[in-house]
Amino acid sequence: MSSRLGILGGMFDPVHNGHVAAALSAVESMDLDLLKMVPCHIPNHREQHQLSAQHRLKMLRLALRREIKLAVDDCEILRGGVSYAVDTVAEMRAGGNWDQIVFVLGADALNGLPQWHEWRALLQACHLFVLGRQSHSIDTDVALEIGLEKRRVAKPEHLFEAETGRIFFAEGFDVELSSTQVRELLTKGGEVASLLNAQVYKYISHYALYGCSTEIHSESILERQI
Repeated sequence: MSSRLGILGGMFDPVHNGHVAAALSAVESMDLDLLKMVPCHIPNHREQHQLSAQHRLKMLRLALRREIKLAVDDCEILRGGVSYAVDTVAEMRAGGNWDQIVFVLGADALNGLPQWHEWRALLQACHLFVLGRQSHSIDTDVALEIGLEKRRVAKPEHLFEAETGRIFFAEGFDVELSSTQVRELLTKGGEVASLLNAQVYKYISHYALYGCSTEIHSESILERQI
């Protein structure tokens, strides 16, 4: 049986339950051996992160510490500079024994794919698993430019009938939750406990991140868990 790796990049500023749900959905749908969540160093087309790489990495590790098939990978942070998906996929292909690599992204991100750095090379190096949110549709011009009609498959297992370049839409996954929304709630003192891993929530509160005013006395064990 071939080995399958998933990659989910993002700012994770902060990581929330929607990120983890997306990762687990991808693992289950494609029967992945492992999915790596990769925090971005400097984004190419998005706003800059608010927190340092250190904070974002620590929160990710807290969120995933009980997940068997999810892992944190800091390759983009270690690489420095602007983070490009094509470089990350190439690095993981060169550094592991993976037969198949799948890059996980949202439908909104797919609409911007023609503006990505060396996007054609990306499609030559991996498959795409698209979280098809109902509120987003794929632009007709984008679909034509990336050859969506020929690349799209009806079932996730059909991705692996080719080495690279196929696209699957997970239309059943529809979690409308963003880190921006979570940050705004934290700043305003809104209810976020149900949106975050409990240890991540404690970490944010302990360091008063994002202007969070909630006081939680975190035990010293919190630092040892990171």
